[in-house]
Amino acid sequence: MWSAPFRLRAGDRDEPARLSERLDRLGYRRVERAPGIGEYRATPGEIDAGLRGFRSPVASQAPGRFVLRRDPFGRWSLRDDAGGSVDEIFLEPELVAELTGARRLRRDPLRWQDIPRPLIDATIAAEDKRFWTHGGLDWRALLRAAWADARGRRLQGASTITQQLAKNLFLSPRRTIARKLEEALLAMYLERRLGKRRILTLYLNSIYLGQDGADSVMGMRAAARDYFAKDPKELTLGECAALAGMIRGPGLYDPRREPEAARARRDQVLRLMRGDGLIGGRALAAALAEPLRAAPAPPSADRRDSAYYAAEVARELAPRYGGDALYRDGLSIYTTMDPVLQSAAQRALRRSRHEAALVALDPADGSVLALAGGRDFGQSQFNRATQARRQPGSAFKPFVYLAGLRAGLTAATLLSDRPRRYPGPRGGWSPRNYEGVYFGTATVRQALARSLNAATLDLASRAGLPRIIAAARDCGIASPLREDLPLALGASEVGLLELTSAYEPFAAGGRRAAPRLVAAVAAADGSTLELDAPDSRVVLDPATAYLMTSLMESVVREGTARSLAALGFRAPAAGKTGTTNSGRDAWFVGYTSSFLAGAWVGDDHGRALRLTGAKDALPLWAALARAAEPDRPADEFVRPPGIVEARLCAQSGELARSGCPKKFDEIFLAGTAPQKPCALHRGGIWGWLDRLTRPSAAARTRTPAR
Repeated sequence: MWSAPFRLRAGDRDEPARLSERLDRLGYRRVERAPGIGEYRATPGEIDAGLRGFRSPVASQAPGRFVLRRDPFGRWSLRDDAGGSVDEIFLEPELVAELTGARRLRRDPLRWQDIPRPLIDATIAAEDKRFWTHGGLDWRALLRAAWADARGRRLQGASTITQQLAKNLFLSPRRTIARKLEEALLAMYLERRLGKRRILTLYLNSIYLGQDGADSVMGMRAAARDYFAKDPKELTLGECAALAGMIRGPGLYDPRREPEAARARRDQVLRLMRGDGLIGGRALAAALAEPLRAAPAPPSADRRDSAYYAAEVARELAPRYGGDALYRDGLSIYTTMDPVLQSAAQRALRRSRHEAALVALDPADGSVLALAGGRDFGQSQFNRATQARRQPGSAFKPFVYLAGLRAGLTAATLLSDRPRRYPGPRGGWSPRNYEGVYFGTATVRQALARSLNAATLDLASRAGLPRIIAAARDCGIASPLREDLPLALGASEVGLLELTSAYEPFAAGGRRAAPRLVAAVAAADGSTLELDAPDSRVVLDPATAYLMTSLMESVVREGTARSLAALGFRAPAAGKTGTTNSGRDAWFVGYTSSFLAGAWVGDDHGRALRLTGAKDALPLWAALARAAEPDRPADEFVRPPGIVEARLCAQSGELARSGCPKKFDEIFLAGTAPQKPCALHRGGIWGWLDRLTRPSAAARTRTPAR
């Protein structure tokens, strides 16, 4: 499995030290003389590198010597060894995980006499019920599959165990008519030459059954020891059925990570065995009642920073290619990972006092640059970035405020920020602001910056739940959403990658691309099996996206995330904190002009930890953002057409007059700015009389952190 190749374009402002770090990671040797291929020389303002060159489905680079010079403004110019200017160069992808090769395959073959009969029967029931009677091809299943295909239906199970073995041993995973014909011919050949017992023994010793860190679990003996800490002869009937059920999808039916799915699949296999007459009714009942208890994950000596990312890629690809193809067929998987950021994310999590997760994306195309699902993959393979669903709290509020803008509210609209009881069970619902601080009234900008719950519910009531749900869906939230007012305060559960990706339209000028970890897959012969180019679409108009960014800049400048500067990140940024009841979950999702990331901190069991987004999640985000800045400088957000600015009276919210005692500037979508001058204040003697007879409002400046 490979990272994304690193691209440097003429005019980019990457830091020289970071470029040297990338060359070091790739094994380039630093020299003081003119470099050869695989070497580089670094002097102040210049890097002279002999690039090795590479070719992949996503990019290619010719080998050769290139000189990179940095001008006084920090921009790089690129020249080849002949002195000609070059638009861009690529550093080769970094090998981030080995999913093939003897060093990564945990295999311990079984002899026929060592395979327990329940495991044989369970495998045949799950994968090939007529294995003992067909000659390599199951014509009945093939005809059924052809009939289903003719009717436009998809049917699984037409390939026999012998066909699967032929494919895994000799063929590429490319799905073509020619390959299927070769598979059929090889299956019939194997049946004649090897016999049923030999075929089944080879099959049970060669199938892929999951991942333990960087090691592939190959074959039933390795699987029995890994998942149940038993030799195959010690397995119960239920455990045999569970392992046989995993063949279809090791990532989908992993008894540690997906216990409910694994149990359901086990029960399905047991019922198939009963239907085929392989077990009796009492044995079925006893096995169904048997708890499915997986052994704790064994320690691994090699826990690379990319383990969570690699496991998620394997989990994504297994249904498309089958586990055997991923680990036996010599596939090359090209990811969108930035290995430098991936390492930085994992380092940050290792320093966390609680369980945590981090993800980073390129807002331009949805590429997942880093994905760390926990502090230690060796201790827990549960990926909290993709598999956990938790309440996001106030990190959900940007979608509520987007709905408010769509409903005609502006950044200067005054909201009621007072305690209020809403209808509901057990006497109703009366949510509180953090630490019980209320402001009476607050503008939309102030309400989001300070994360005021009461003001947010006032806005939500004006916008309406259908509009809030539509805004969240447009931005990419796919999880089920409540259809009541607590939705506005983040009471529906979402995943970290899902939530972070949903901020992408704000960061990308209204465009959104689905997050992608895999850029391409190539077969062993170098042919491309799939190429996933970025595919974005417009979900917000650029002016609305910019206005939302401006509101979330206030969160960072003077709101609940104002401590970001003290954490060492002072570049232009926007985002939102989130904290759930009793501090069970802490969130921060934020972005710059070139970087989008989300952080979650909490407890796997949902215990109250008194966490806050600002205190616990924001430091993780800051650490990752600092690591990204040398490659992804944060520029000011560019204001698009369709945004206008006006100076307003702080008391009336109308256009300021000379007599208004306090004024502020605000931006608006074109056509939504106030048109009337302030009716509360006038210039001259009338303004003096106004100020004399009207008491000034008490200023409240306290801004609690969340």
